[in-house]
Amino acid sequence: MKKYLMIPSNEVFSLNQLRGTFTEKRLKRGFKIWKKGGYDKIIVSGGIFLPPHIQTVAAGLLMEDWLRTQRVWSENVLVEDKSRDTYENISLSLALIKEEKPEITVVTHWQHALRFWVTFRRAHNVKVKIHPMFYWVDLKTFVLEWFILLVHLFDRDGTGKIATKNRLDRTYPK
Repeated sequence: MKKYLMIPSNEVFSLNQLRGTFTEKRLKRGFKIWKKGGYDKIIVSGGIFLPPHIQTVAAGLLMEDWLRTQRVWSENVLVEDKSRDTYENISLSLALIKEEKPEITVVTHWQHALRFWVTFRRAHNVKVKIHPMFYWVDLKTFVLEWFILLVHLFDRDGTGKIATKNRLDRTYPK
């Protein structure tokens, strides 16, 4: 059974920059874990989810480039570059994996990690390990994360009105 280290994107700064973003924080932590060994592949996940004046390149591709600068070779990285939200991060990343019951560790903010754990389990019946990160987010993000966790609890596969509207709001060009 192959072991995967999954790093989902979070934000991209103008224009297609990861420097100073929470996405870069996740990459740095994931890279430290990767260097210790024990994983076969890194999955980076994220599409274009911001307006064109900020983002024109998929976050997953920007993340792969960041890993290459750290000398993680492309054959060790699976890139998911279409997702606009956590549901799609998970389902589109799983489509890249050939194993039926992969071992996946997700590196992300602790609140986001809860959503990943719930959604992997409820929507795909896949148990994942989480590597929660504890960094400061603003109050609006903190509250929104709890709300979106509830959405994930009640909308197990992301087909409800809130998830669908969120994806449409994050689809560019409009």
